[in-house]
Amino acid sequence: MQSDLLDGTGLTLEPSPDGSGLSAVYAPVAGRRDLKARELRQAIEAAGYGDLFISEDALEQLLQKVAVTPIGFAARVGERRDATLAVHVSDDMMEATITIHPACGGRRITAEEVEKALAGHGVVCGMLHDEIGSAVEAGEASRLVVASGTPPVPGEDTQFISLVPEMAAPAPQLAENDTADYRNLGDIVSVTLGDPLLRRSRPTRGAPGVNLLGVQLPTTDGVEIPFADNLTGIACDLADCDLLIAAISGRPEIVPRGVVVDPVFKVKRVDLSTGNLHFRGSLEISGDVLEGMEVTATENIAVGGIVEAARIKAGGDIVVQGGVIGHKSDQGKTERKEMARLEAGGSVTVQFAENAVIGAGGEIVVKELAMQSELTSGSSIQVGDRGGRKGHIIGGVCRAVSLVHAVVIGSHAGVPTQIEVGVDPALNRKLEAVLETLAEKGRLMEELTKTLAYVNENPGSMEPGLLNLKGKIHAKYQGEIAELTGEKKRLQKRMEINAQARVEVERDVFLGAQIRIGSSVMPVEEDLTSPTFTLGQEGVRY
Repeated sequence: MQSDLLDGTGLTLEPSPDGSGLSAVYAPVAGRRDLKARELRQAIEAAGYGDLFISEDALEQLLQKVAVTPIGFAARVGERRDATLAVHVSDDMMEATITIHPACGGRRITAEEVEKALAGHGVVCGMLHDEIGSAVEAGEASRLVVASGTPPVPGEDTQFISLVPEMAAPAPQLAENDTADYRNLGDIVSVTLGDPLLRRSRPTRGAPGVNLLGVQLPTTDGVEIPFADNLTGIACDLADCDLLIAAISGRPEIVPRGVVVDPVFKVKRVDLSTGNLHFRGSLEISGDVLEGMEVTATENIAVGGIVEAARIKAGGDIVVQGGVIGHKSDQGKTERKEMARLEAGGSVTVQFAENAVIGAGGEIVVKELAMQSELTSGSSIQVGDRGGRKGHIIGGVCRAVSLVHAVVIGSHAGVPTQIEVGVDPALNRKLEAVLETLAEKGRLMEELTKTLAYVNENPGSMEPGLLNLKGKIHAKYQGEIAELTGEKKRLQKRMEINAQARVEVERDVFLGAQIRIGSSVMPVEEDLTSPTFTLGQEGVRY
């Protein structure tokens, strides 16, 4: 079938007798129309020979000859070609690829031919039949992987997997109103007894491989690696020997083949650059704790400098080498105090205390001066060394269970100074809270009782449902008051006065001081020298 695209050009297309090619035949014509190579190719495709291999060079040469020759001729411009297949196998015999040049009107490559060619190269394992099928269907491929060996997988050695959360970069915490709190930069990563820290995995067995020739490739098993020696602050879990847990509270640190827990976290000072510190363990602060900062630890806290108007809380002892000082400032006609606050489950030792609130489950030791401070101890308070020159308590309140010892109490100016011994201050605070709650419940109970009495005298004055509700509230108040009354009696019994409690003063007690032992109070109405206050039958004596 000839294409109309060749009309007037003198060219016709004829297949070769054996069907393997295509020829263009030229017969000179008057008024020949010029033809470009692109138009000739379109004519070939329109005539149904587009699947043959068409030589672009042959087309150009044909058109050039047509343009100059006065005689007819025939030239071969296309041929029928079969697809070709090339197989390449890698040197390590682990990968085979194929390249398929597509057919041009000839025979296509089949999957069976690909597999046979692979087998001819010795490939017996790892054929990828899906990839072979896709390439055959597409009729072409370029270095497509159609066979892959299985590489050996070595066993994995023991791995040490950290269970300790990573320390986040310090950043101000945002409040609900989106303001940044530069004192709260995030907690220190710390652990407590029993926290999981590090897991050791068991080594795995290796898996042998196989190449394309079916030859097995050897492998190696993983190596078992023990925990490092001399790990401190940790223990193996009793139910899992591959799990390390914290044996103490402190700061965990991952080390090669293990983890250690340091019970003490050290820092130079506490200010806005560090943020507030919250640590499970002990803290050592070599410098100062600045105003407004907060430091807490479950164990001991040691401060090498001074503590300004900050808050320090420890589950154990607190030692401050440089003293504790809050701030007092005048704002117009009002005086404002920013107290320094220390709270310890154990003892507290400071060089001096001014405008400070200090509470301790154990003893409180102030080496030089306690001025306008509130000291509360579950044991004893000692201000100044025995036989020393320093050791003044001036103003404020000192409370202790058994003993308050000082060199001087009060001052020549008659500053009010209150000393209390004989009763556990913690129990006293609990009793005060119970009494306050009991008084409030009693007031509510009295008002409700009057309401119910009025309704009884005036039937129908209150809707029945509301009357029933008030009756239930009345019964609830009765139960709560009975429980609070019992708690009050228990606390009062525990607050029996320590008969051995005393206040010892080595030198002077000045006018303005007040000594309380249990419920007995003695105002100091004149300066006294070296008194020891105890509890007698008629009250405080010295």
